[in-house]
Amino acid sequence: MFDLSSRSLLNKTFIADGIFSLIAGTVLIVDAYPLARLVSPAVPAAVMTALGTGLLLWGAFHLASARKNGPNALAARISIGGDILWQAASLALLAIAYPWLTPIGAGLVIVGMVGVADFLFFKMRGASQARLFRAA
Repeated sequence: MFDLSSRSLLNKTFIADGIFSLIAGTVLIVDAYPLARLVSPAVPAAVMTALGTGLLLWGAFHLASARKNGPNALAARISIGGDILWQAASLALLAIAYPWLTPIGAGLVIVGMVGVADFLFFKMRGASQARLFRAA
């Protein structure tokens, strides 16, 4: 299906992020109501559906960027910036909404942060190896 042996670390990371995002987005949309109840009684299912839709778009962006020669510098910057924003938003969510989250909900936010941090690390490492970012 994919010949991954000849692809760069950044390209492989984009493929992995794209596939994971598509799967996670689909699960969030299909099971929006039970997941919303699991995270917090105060979270409407529409929030999970919106998050899932965003992840579907994020996954499609990554897979489209990974085609042919792999992601260019702009795609890498957008992806890395998006991951950093995800981390900041997750921290803000924990800081602001922690009293309303269930223990499972807080745990899911933290697990999501760890997963995104992994992708972020490999994107930054891959971009460095590909020499996509040059100092100004």
